[in-house]
Amino acid sequence: MTDGFVEQFILNYHQGNFIMGDENDPYSFTWVRSKERFIIPLDNLRVSKRLTRKIRSNPFQLTINKNAHLVIDQCSKRKSTWINPAVKHIYIQLSKIDLVHSLEVWEGDDLVGGLYGVTIGGVFFGESMFFVKSDASKIALVYLVDHLNRTGFEVLDAQMPSLHLAKMGGREISESKFLSLIGKACLKTNVQFSSIPLEVSGASVVQRINQKSKRGCSNADTAGECEIIQAEYKAD
Repeated sequence: MTDGFVEQFILNYHQGNFIMGDENDPYSFTWVRSKERFIIPLDNLRVSKRLTRKIRSNPFQLTINKNAHLVIDQCSKRKSTWINPAVKHIYIQLSKIDLVHSLEVWEGDDLVGGLYGVTIGGVFFGESMFFVKSDASKIALVYLVDHLNRTGFEVLDAQMPSLHLAKMGGREISESKFLSLIGKACLKTNVQFSSIPLEVSGASVVQRINQKSKRGCSNADTAGECEIIQAEYKAD
């Protein structure tokens, strides 16, 4: 992987583009740009009471950057996937130069869930996640948001909408608003994903997430949005 490719990769992400592999050609990919972008507000993650209880019980062991290769490989094993061999190779190579980071969920020695993404400045561009045990990917996301908050990140991009992420607070924004969000955040130089260890206490993670979400709710765009979040949280 050349320095020129890495520079172009960073530039494309800074401009709001992301990679999409061709299902019909394992060695081809294109740069994609969406009119809307799906983000997960770092100050407004929704964690249900059931999931909160599970996280507090510490059912899994979580790590960062322990085996990005394996996480990317697992994410690529869906029947229908944009992570073809070419894209898989790119992300694995980028993980070796700290542009791609992973979060792993373990049950003993077994990898039961995880996610990975690209980091540029204060933006984490989430690429994909997987699970083989119930709630493993949800728990990975909760730990990720806590870690991003603790390390000074400003934006968590999820690229494309999904019901799973929408239920946890994800929302669509316009391309122009997204570019405005990442413009300065991508230029931050004092942010390092692996600058501190991942929190090991589930109780500490959910406590910080809930405190952050309450502050985020008080600063919500509309009072109605805040009420919806609180109602859904209490109803679970």
